[in-house]
Amino acid sequence: MVHHVIKDLILLLLVSLPINIVFHRIKLPSVMGYLVAGVLIGPYGLKLISDISAVKELAEIGVVLLLFVIGLEFSLGRILKNLASILGAGGLQLGMTSLAVWFVFVEMNFQQNQSIILGLIVALSSTAIVLKMITDNAEIDTLSGKLCIGILLFQDLCVVPIMILLPLLGQSEVHTSFDFMLEVAKSLIAVVAIYFLFRLVVPKVLAGVARVGNKEHLTLSVVLIILFTGWVSQEMGLTLAMGALIAGMIISESEYNHQIILDILPLRDYFSSIFFISVGMLLQTDVFTNSFLACLGLTVLVVLVKGVFATLACFLVRVPLRISFVVGMRLAQVGEFSLILSAMALNQGLFDSHQYQLLLIVSILSMLLAPLLIQVSTGLSIKLFSKWKSKEITSSESKDTKLKDHVVIVGYGVGGRTLAQVLLEAKIPFVVLELDGERVRRALTEGITTLYGDCAQEQTLIRAGLRDARMIVIKISDYVVTEKTVRLSRKINPQANIMVRTRRTDQVEELKNAGADQVIPEEFETSIEIFSRVLRDYHVPNNIIEQQVELIRLEGYSMFRGLALNTESLKKFSTYLTATLTESYLVSEDSWACGKTVGDINIPSRTGAIIVAVVSKNKPHANPDQKLLVQSGDTFILLGSHIQLDQSLKMLRYGHSGGGEKSNLT
Repeated sequence: MVHHVIKDLILLLLVSLPINIVFHRIKLPSVMGYLVAGVLIGPYGLKLISDISAVKELAEIGVVLLLFVIGLEFSLGRILKNLASILGAGGLQLGMTSLAVWFVFVEMNFQQNQSIILGLIVALSSTAIVLKMITDNAEIDTLSGKLCIGILLFQDLCVVPIMILLPLLGQSEVHTSFDFMLEVAKSLIAVVAIYFLFRLVVPKVLAGVARVGNKEHLTLSVVLIILFTGWVSQEMGLTLAMGALIAGMIISESEYNHQIILDILPLRDYFSSIFFISVGMLLQTDVFTNSFLACLGLTVLVVLVKGVFATLACFLVRVPLRISFVVGMRLAQVGEFSLILSAMALNQGLFDSHQYQLLLIVSILSMLLAPLLIQVSTGLSIKLFSKWKSKEITSSESKDTKLKDHVVIVGYGVGGRTLAQVLLEAKIPFVVLELDGERVRRALTEGITTLYGDCAQEQTLIRAGLRDARMIVIKISDYVVTEKTVRLSRKINPQANIMVRTRRTDQVEELKNAGADQVIPEEFETSIEIFSRVLRDYHVPNNIIEQQVELIRLEGYSMFRGLALNTESLKKFSTYLTATLTESYLVSEDSWACGKTVGDINIPSRTGAIIVAVVSKNKPHANPDQKLLVQSGDTFILLGSHIQLDQSLKMLRYGHSGGGEKSNLT
């Protein structure tokens, strides 16, 4: 038996590893790779693994650890930060989508309990896929990104009551509404009791283990807490997975949660990967081929329903239609939690095998569609809603700005806010354009002239006075919107100076072709600052550093983009770095050189640098006498290469050229 399980695990890793490498290369989430690997190696694919009972047992461990880590991430601060999105758009999205799906399945003559759980399962979206895509695109801080995170967080929070409902919906003996509500109340009381009871005990246990033990003891204690909480949950009529989720939520409030996440994460990733592979194994390809059109039709229906109601949910909380549409497209897939809940529902007898297969196929197909929908969401929203939104803005009560020769700042994040404060101090007229209502309110309270609107709309830019502006500075994360704004700005004001911040250097030429005058790649300006400080630490003069920075910028950041600098540029760089330089050193009381003669220090023979002069008591001593006594407050003027000067300064400070504590050398 053990030999059989080990062989299956080896096959799992052999197949899933290369598939996930491919998915990583094409920037798709690993969850999708695991599902594809499961389909390939399972009993309905290549039949490399025919008996998946042992794999399913390991997969259940993965679900437990996955829910535990999810519980660890339920921090109160994170919930409060996204409270508006969670309660507003999140509640509306889950509620409306669940009701719509419930209504559809009731009309299709499904039982009430099946329709309810199907509505809740379909309403959930994939946190793993959406978060990876918006993180890779640096859109976490955009309005659409924050809305997606808030709605996903609400969905994750709702997993707890859904898991409570599952066994109750599967109970055939519960017939009346009163009985059902009574069972729900009992389950909720059990959850609250476990949470508060363990909350009193667990932090003290962890603190005690941390004081007397090491990291391994802490990890073992956490595993024990997970298992014990799960066992208590099962004894009280809940599930092991629910207990793990509660344990994670309790430990998230302890001071050890970050270390625990680091320790548990490898285990979670391994076992949860087995879960998603096992889900792929369960997919019966013959059901897909025999019901191909039905599967495609259901997938399209699910994507449309989810997209429409997520869009409507955002629009109802006063989010602009274009952004609402972007969020709707990004949340239109079925999530990984849906797969977990579907498997639990199957075990509870809520679905038969064929129904489960259809749900599984639709879930996987919608997840495969998700990256494409997320990628095209912004561009498609601009094409569909630019005219509609323009009319809405024109009819707004806001007056067009009357500024002239001013700066238009697009985006009031950290960079936009800093620029606004500098312009305010310099008394340079400007106006801020922002789509995030929270940022608009903050800017107005700070006395900043701010307009609420979408910069991808021509009328919004006109309202900001772009026709009469001298410059527009675009500091937003969404590249598609940035490029659209550049093109519109150039169209509205051909003479305006357009300055753009972008993430990567490979976007520089595209934005310049779109009409930008200056494109500043964020990550490589940081790199320039780092190398400037490194060169400064090696005593390269400021004018040489500035020349090199200018050289890199003139070359279009070629060095950082992996492109070759031209021969002339390389010669200049080499000349700058090999030049002979001068440097000064002020002797302090704790310097090794203090109290010694110039001859004792003997810099020329030890480092190769030349002592041009020693300034002592405001009197310069050119080519100083070897017997000159060096005192605190004296200054050495040195000449040499970068390496020679670096070694000389360390010699004067420590008595040797390697740095560190003072030498015993006399």
